[in-house]
Amino acid sequence: MKIAAFVSSSSHHGNTATAVQKFLDGAKDAGAEVEICYLHDYDMKPCRGCRACEKTGKCVIQGDDVPKLHEVIRSADAYVLATPTYYGDISSAFKVFVDRCYPFVDIWKDEETQQMRFGSRNKVRRPGVLIAVSGSHGDMVFDSHMKVGYFCLNDLNSYPWREFCIPFTTWTPVKDMPETVAALYQGGQDLVRHLESGEGEDLAKTGAYFARYRELKY
Repeated sequence: MKIAAFVSSSSHHGNTATAVQKFLDGAKDAGAEVEICYLHDYDMKPCRGCRACEKTGKCVIQGDDVPKLHEVIRSADAYVLATPTYYGDISSAFKVFVDRCYPFVDIWKDEETQQMRFGSRNKVRRPGVLIAVSGSHGDMVFDSHMKVGYFCLNDLNSYPWREFCIPFTTWTPVKDMPETVAALYQGGQDLVRHLESGEGEDLAKTGAYFARYRELKY
């Protein structure tokens, strides 16, 4: 099995990268193949908002590295999405990545309710992990991170399996948080066992995310 991580920090050795690496260490030691994509190493042009991909499933933007990231997405059995906090919100690289995942989305109108529904062109349901790190903010800052992360996972046909929100890293780096490091490593091991078990998603948890972030009226 393969677990792919997408890290939107500009550093390969900072708090966000460290958190992801600890998680992947656990997964790798449990037998998984892991791949980590540092988004700043890829040329990602901003989404134009043209919405052409809603009909074709393909992005009209050419000449950047996003197709490489899409191939990693298609080849993985589970996803890790990770972002630091910049000015109280997700990083710009994370937003560009999420926007450019839009070709995976499948949109239709529910005939009974007349509400728009947002599914995925990916056919296989996969677990997703959200990791968010903040320097000086507390837990209250992470709501937007989880919302945007959930939208992205939904477009990839991935369910929110587990979240790791790590505040106040300005004073204590992730590497110096033994309980957090242990939880991340254990999380990686648990994800492999989850995949091996075939138990699938917690529908109540997915439903709670849907109710909080997706129950929109049109």
